[in-house]
Amino acid sequence: MLNVALHEGQDDEASEGEVHLIYGTTNLKMMQRRRDFFVTNMAEMDLCGLDKATRFDLDKIAWVPWAEEWFDTLSGYTSPIVGHLSQHSTKLLQFELARRKAQALKAIEQQEGNEG
Repeated sequence: MLNVALHEGQDDEASEGEVHLIYGTTNLKMMQRRRDFFVTNMAEMDLCGLDKATRFDLDKIAWVPWAEEWFDTLSGYTSPIVGHLSQHSTKLLQFELARRKAQALKAIEQQEGNEG
């Protein structure tokens, strides 16, 4: 299991940020899961610390605090962070997450419209 963490801000009182973890898998399912987020370019994979092409399942996202008890540091690393998305890929991921959120809101509005 691989995960990507999106930083969502920082709680000044606790000095902890919060992240959304997105489940990642090397089971790409590119035709069935077209709206998930894929890292398949070798340069991007290297930047992310991935040795295989990876699909991040945007239906499996969990919020957790950015705190030591939630993240282990892998052997050979000084931080639980082993790689980063490029700026371009980060924007693509944020766009897809925003599109999904807007789609969900639209579905809720349509459902409420049908009830009223």
